[in-house]
Amino acid sequence: MRPFGLLEVESRGSPRTSGGRTRRRRIIERQPRAGGIVRRQTLQRRVICETVRSSRIHPTAERVYDQVRRRLPRISLGTVYRNLQLLVSEGELRVWSRGGRARFDGDLSDHDHFVCEACGLLLDLERPAAAFSTEKRLRARGHEVNDRVLDFIGLCRDCRRSRKQAPRRDGGPRARGRP
Repeated sequence: MRPFGLLEVESRGSPRTSGGRTRRRRIIERQPRAGGIVRRQTLQRRVICETVRSSRIHPTAERVYDQVRRRLPRISLGTVYRNLQLLVSEGELRVWSRGGRARFDGDLSDHDHFVCEACGLLLDLERPAAAFSTEKRLRARGHEVNDRVLDFIGLCRDCRRSRKQAPRRDGGPRARGRP
């Protein structure tokens, strides 16, 4: 018996022999899903997942597509979108959305984010221990905490420097608050 993640299947095809085709055995990976259903792990899905997990910039689907095409030139943007959605629904990746733009996160640990309003930089921040004590107090009071999302929004170091160097066109103070 093979380990859970592997399945032996017969396939027709090469190598060819004189007088017909031979059957050969190959091993394919299977991934367990919620509810015990097993989904075959395709090369495309694996490369897409690896691309997001190896990125520190929380890429968009288009950015993932550009990166994946270097390894799989025949992949379509639709395939990338479908596999990203599937990987998110199966809990392999997370999606972060703001302003109608989805970005993908391969870091599944509990963490927060800093977002630059000017350039769109998205940084992972370690979640402090104090956040967990707040969750414990809420649970002790009978509340159910399913998730916690904290995004710090502002200007990154580089954008702050460039704004200080460039004089304002209107000459007035910068408006406070969100547009």
